[in-house]
Amino acid sequence: MSLESVSRRDVLRVAAVAGTGLVLGCRLASPDSHARNLSHGEAQDGPVFEPNAWLKVLPNDDVVIVVARPDIGQGTRTSMAMIVAEELGVDWRKVKVEQAVADRKYGPMGVGGSASVRGSYAPLRRAGAAAREMLVAAAAAKWGVEASACRAENGVVLSGDNKLAFAALAADAAKLPVPANPTLKDPAAFTIIGKRTSRVDNRDVVTGRAVFGLDVRAVKAFRAAILRPRCFTGRISEFDDTEARKVEGVRDVFQLGTGVVVIGDTTHAAFEGRKRLKTTENPGPAGKVTSASIREAMRAAIQPWPEAPEGKVVEATFELPFLAHAPMEPQNCTVWIHDGVCEIWAPTQVPDSLLGQAARAAEVAPDKVTIHVPLIGGGFGRRLVSDFAMEAIEIAKRVGDPVQLVWSRDDDTRHDYYRPASHHALRAVLDASGKPIHWRHQYIQAGGRTNAGPYRAESLDYGFGSVEARGGSVATPVPTGAWRSVGHSHTGFVYEAFVDELATAAGQDPVAFRLAHIEDPRLRKALELCAEKANWGSKLPNGRGRGVACFADYGSYCVHIVEATMTKGGVKVNRVVSTVDCGIAINPGGVEQQILGGTVDGLSCALRAEITIENGGVVESSYRDFEWFRMKDAPRHEIHRIESRESPGGMGEVGVPGAPAALANAIFAATGTRYRNLPIRLA
Repeated sequence: MSLESVSRRDVLRVAAVAGTGLVLGCRLASPDSHARNLSHGEAQDGPVFEPNAWLKVLPNDDVVIVVARPDIGQGTRTSMAMIVAEELGVDWRKVKVEQAVADRKYGPMGVGGSASVRGSYAPLRRAGAAAREMLVAAAAAKWGVEASACRAENGVVLSGDNKLAFAALAADAAKLPVPANPTLKDPAAFTIIGKRTSRVDNRDVVTGRAVFGLDVRAVKAFRAAILRPRCFTGRISEFDDTEARKVEGVRDVFQLGTGVVVIGDTTHAAFEGRKRLKTTENPGPAGKVTSASIREAMRAAIQPWPEAPEGKVVEATFELPFLAHAPMEPQNCTVWIHDGVCEIWAPTQVPDSLLGQAARAAEVAPDKVTIHVPLIGGGFGRRLVSDFAMEAIEIAKRVGDPVQLVWSRDDDTRHDYYRPASHHALRAVLDASGKPIHWRHQYIQAGGRTNAGPYRAESLDYGFGSVEARGGSVATPVPTGAWRSVGHSHTGFVYEAFVDELATAAGQDPVAFRLAHIEDPRLRKALELCAEKANWGSKLPNGRGRGVACFADYGSYCVHIVEATMTKGGVKVNRVVSTVDCGIAINPGGVEQQILGGTVDGLSCALRAEITIENGGVVESSYRDFEWFRMKDAPRHEIHRIESRESPGGMGEVGVPGAPAALANAIFAATGTRYRNLPIRLA
């Protein structure tokens, strides 16, 4: 098979920039760079200042800030650049953002667990501050004054009547040693951090110029589609490709692992050829596994309760289903293996760990692998697993030319690494005053961790006397992985719904009950503010209820109060009031966007979404049956942010866990009926 490829000159055309400007150890962006990335068509004259791996000052006074963490829609390309720009003292309008290729010099590059800003805040501030001190020192030496008499702001260094742009200081600054412990700004002096800022990619996204994984055209590539067995343990044992090869543009058909690959000139040809394959599948040992059989196994794993102290006993069980990640952009990857090197364009959440995997799979040295990271149309934990990239590498090795592997929406829904299903048994004892003195939680999940127990199941935000949580799992063929907010997507619902039940058993108001037992002052303040803004305790129309839920982790605090109405058609979510304390908010607009998105995810899981298993495979196939909130379902949402000088907390996860519980508690307030299984089925 042969394919005319883009010339090496085109692939490496950005190399002309390397000899210009002031660069801080950055790698050049891929030729399909997007959204305010470096796009200089010709080399510029003059020195480039590059004191570290995170920034470079160019001769035209532009500042290029390199972002190492992928942007999966959470806005890291904006917020992380803001951190560097703040300490550098640059005019934000002169900043261009460049996405780093995978390189271990950047340290951890993965995104997950709301760790991007939390893990990068301090080193990025130091990087910007070090560059600022070098520029200031160069200016001070030129003017014969003390560095303390100079200051950097808006891309220039000032001292009295003296003024020099960063670019004019580049050559001298580049000769200075890089400060190991630069002085950081007082947060009170921030001019970029804390200001509502449009994302650097917005214009390109809305005009269609942004490059996501599916948009990569850095090389002319064949398209590949894989027909996978429906059953998790299945294998396509026989296939007839006669009709598939008749499709115009189909170039090849071959077996790969348990499935069959169709190669085409276009995505349409590959998909159409796949549709015409005639196959026989061997389902393997999991052919009879169902959601019901998995639920039975989880329930059977619950152990008898030990003796409890005297008091009022409250018990409840909860069940949550498997969930798909369902990102808007299905999995895809472009691979070109040539001349002993492997180039990859992958929408991955873990570019650094993919380096080693790719080198082994492509059979090249790790330093011969280049991973370009485009914008990513959602991740939610799915792209922590690199199965799609490994498939693309194997196909490229077989084909011998550049290949872009594209998954369909059905592929993505039926071949995910799912949020585990789980079963929870809880028992609490209240003393005569209504105070919980005993809390026990058994947490069984299907798949996932088998020995370490549940993710953070011990995390309880209340002083409830004796507290114990024990986790376990049952074997299942369903592949599982991290899902947005990880274990909190289970326990956020279970704990806050059960706390409401304890408040009812104690005869106390749900907000007052929580305030009586919350020990963290930041969470307490968030709850008090949310209750105030939601007019907690005010009268509601008949059929409408109000529910509350709290959440604290990832360095952030979030409280939801949900109002919902019972209608003939089901549940209508009318209003959500959220308060959040995330420490220093790098970009307040980004904070609000994460709360909005996380809340919609949580409400969708409460009322709509579930993955069900029949005959060893997934029933659902797309958004039509793996349902998510539509625009018409979205409630009025008010978000109130608490100003703080604490270090930034994570935001990608914190809006999710409390939303289902607040809704379930609102339904109880409206109907007097508890719903403990998700999604909520009123019938």
